[in-house]
Amino acid sequence: MEDQSTIRLGKRCFVGNLAWKTSWQDLKDKFRECGNVVYTNVMRDDDGRSKGWGIVEFESPEEALHAIQTLNGAELGGRRILVREDREDRDVKQADGAPGAPAERAPRPARGAGRGAANGGRGAGRGGRGAGAPEATGESSGLQVVVQGIPWAYTWRELKDMFAEVGGVDRADVVTGYDGRSRGYGTVKFTTKEAAEAAVARYHESELEGRRLAVFIDRYQ
Repeated sequence: MEDQSTIRLGKRCFVGNLAWKTSWQDLKDKFRECGNVVYTNVMRDDDGRSKGWGIVEFESPEEALHAIQTLNGAELGGRRILVREDREDRDVKQADGAPGAPAERAPRPARGAGRGAANGGRGAGRGGRGAGAPEATGESSGLQVVVQGIPWAYTWRELKDMFAEVGGVDRADVVTGYDGRSRGYGTVKFTTKEAAEAAVARYHESELEGRRLAVFIDRYQ
């Protein structure tokens, strides 16, 4: 039976605190900085007025994670937006054996193109050097790994100390929500590619305090 503690990151992001004038096209244009956007929608009431939140779906979970890390707290339409994982993501729910998300979708999907460098504001995590999130380059340096399934009590310090056993760590981040609580995943940036590859080889699918880790090279940092 599959370990239920494994973190499954879907392809969809929930985006809150949207300005009333923000449209699905505005979401697409902003989030295409982080990857290939295949669907966007701004939820509206019966009168056609925005409810102040929407959904963005990417082609891969890695792109969704990249958007959460770089655009949470960024400015859009004059407001600081909230970006987190979509807890109703149908891919995640189906993997858990739960019914899929509602079938209703916006009538016109927005398909993005190209991957530019992200210019998001505040990072979602707590930086291992007290700084903001690293600047995105649009291509992988091979130095950073994504870590899913981090124990809830872990901070960037524990994460950094743990991964320092395989090589020099430049910084570590644990992604947190606005409530300050860990989201159970984060990133570790090493000083060499060899150390990053060693981290994947050593820790991927390993057990840590009752949770199973998933560790892979970050494709966008």
